[in-house]
Amino acid sequence: VSVDFRMQSFSFFTLLFLSPLCLGANNNEIVEYHSLQAPFIAEWWQGGLPNWDFGASTVVTDKYVRLAPDKQSRVGWLWNTQASHLDTWEVTLTFRIHSKRNPGADGMALWYVDQPFHYDPTNEHHASQAKLWGNRVDFMGLGIIFDTYDNDGQRDNPTVTVVRGTGSPNQRWETDNDLMSQADLKCPYEYRNTNKDEKVKARIVYTGNRLSVFMSIGDGKETSCGNVNNVVLPAGYHFGMTATTGHLADNHDIYGLVVKAAPEQVAHEDEIMYGGGGHAEGEEAAAPPPRPGGAAQQRMNPPRGGPGKKFGGGRNANIPRGRK
Repeated sequence: VSVDFRMQSFSFFTLLFLSPLCLGANNNEIVEYHSLQAPFIAEWWQGGLPNWDFGASTVVTDKYVRLAPDKQSRVGWLWNTQASHLDTWEVTLTFRIHSKRNPGADGMALWYVDQPFHYDPTNEHHASQAKLWGNRVDFMGLGIIFDTYDNDGQRDNPTVTVVRGTGSPNQRWETDNDLMSQADLKCPYEYRNTNKDEKVKARIVYTGNRLSVFMSIGDGKETSCGNVNNVVLPAGYHFGMTATTGHLADNHDIYGLVVKAAPEQVAHEDEIMYGGGGHAEGEEAAAPPPRPGGAAQQRMNPPRGGPGKKFGGGRNANIPRGRK
């Protein structure tokens, strides 16, 4: 929750009255089973990353997850296996998109959707579906897209673009026009090819059916990209990330994704996850995530070596040459 103070002066009593609200805004807790933080391989399970699936061209290192590499026609994905039942949340995504060449492409996206799309390069139908930065075109939910290539020639990329999908099989996305007429929000922001030690942070806040997007680089000042009102996000959806390259390519590296919520929201989520019930109507109860610090969370040696090795999610995702 954020409070926007636009008045230029406050009385002492006004500040005293509002101070508990300000303190409450900083009282959010990390939701561990929806978050992803380094070291990644040091936390490796026998089954991979705890609470996350990844595949296609995605590769995991100890310091970052490379969603898609600086190679032509690649798709990568990373999906949270645990559905979220949070009514309000704050997500901070730390990433870097970079290449030695200019321009680069295509970009990546952060999703909150009803069904994660696990792109399989051996599935011909998937190749025709993964047209939206690695996600299916008929997705249902929310997408925050980091679009690095200027398809429409307006010289306004890189951009942050917010879209909503209805799940309709007839949905057609105007990617050649950079989703100009379909975006709920578009915000030009220079997040590509930052300095190596300067990671980009995207902070997305969802509260009261309102979505707010903020961007920053390194220790720099946060910039508001804008707000989208009347956003209704049902319970039982999944967070995830995808990335693609086409004729042009970039490295798309994820350094962390942290989901936070108010303590009472986290307690409610814990009850659903660990309490043996409470999943959304029509949703099958998933296996509960491991409790932090429990026996099931004991570190296991990663296969074929120790930290510093890279582990991929499968074959290289060779897809038809994409948008670029």
